[in-house]
Amino acid sequence: MNKKLVSWLSFPLLLFSCSESPSTVDPSVDAGSVDMADTGDVSESCTRSVYGSGTIESSIQSGGLERTFRVHVPPDSAMDAGLPLVLVFHGGGGSGEQIELRSSRFSELADEEGFVAVYPDGTGTLKTWNGGGCCGAAVREDVDDVGFVRDLLDHLEESLCIDSSKVFATGMSNGGILSHRLACELSDRIAAIAPVAGTNMTDVCTPSSPVSVLQIHGSEDGHVPYEGGEGCGLAGVPFTSVPDTMEGWATRMGCDAEAVAGQEIGDGACRAWTGCEGANVELCVIEGGGHSWPGGVQRSGVIDCPSDGIQSTTFDASRVIWDFFVRVDGSED
Repeated sequence: MNKKLVSWLSFPLLLFSCSESPSTVDPSVDAGSVDMADTGDVSESCTRSVYGSGTIESSIQSGGLERTFRVHVPPDSAMDAGLPLVLVFHGGGGSGEQIELRSSRFSELADEEGFVAVYPDGTGTLKTWNGGGCCGAAVREDVDDVGFVRDLLDHLEESLCIDSSKVFATGMSNGGILSHRLACELSDRIAAIAPVAGTNMTDVCTPSSPVSVLQIHGSEDGHVPYEGGEGCGLAGVPFTSVPDTMEGWATRMGCDAEAVAGQEIGDGACRAWTGCEGANVELCVIEGGGHSWPGGVQRSGVIDCPSDGIQSTTFDASRVIWDFFVRVDGSED
């Protein structure tokens, strides 16, 4: 196997198999035809669901393509109240299955905290997302991934009891880059994002509504370098730096210029910008951290570039992300 290829993927999906076999449902819904007008914050489908509890594989039609995804619904979910929704986007070369089962552990947290987690799939043989300036075939073929996410949200809000005011997005690497693009172009549907190891690669970013941003990034990320520029993987593009990404979001959200120190969580040192207008803008830097999901399934056996840092075991990114989402939507006790 090409070692450089495995390095770029940054995931164990090529080295491990999974014996879990989730059920599959075909709701037969053309997402583009769903009329979500006047539904309010909570979808009208609160008395019914095409998805049971656990993880289910499904698909919709969007942009002339069949787009696949995995839906994880917590057990004993009340169907008379809208649940928060977290979209979790895999990295370049990954998949929805990979980031659910072999990386983020978000479904375990969804069961514990009572929210719906959805793991969409990118396009292509080597699945990627069109995050603007990255990555792969999705960018070259100008795949409308923003349109896909809008169609997916229409479908999910029609099929599940979702609180549309509590829709959040996170993602790893290329998936984090897509999360930034969604905050730029889909802020009418996305309340907050929390990218991991992926910076903002959009040329134009003019969100129509305030959107909260938590960036999680390793100080020694060899693939998407903290200070920007081309990394050691196969993406072959110069990445926006973390400081430039955060300065951009602080400016868009009307925050003060300088951030203040916040929590220290294991290997992570967090800080936040103050004075923001209707949004929270925060950054957690993993000291010595590489291109990986901190606190997630350990990437043993993955061949990585020599310049990449460690995978933190003391900073639980999924927990920190969920706590951020809870805090920004005002539901914290």
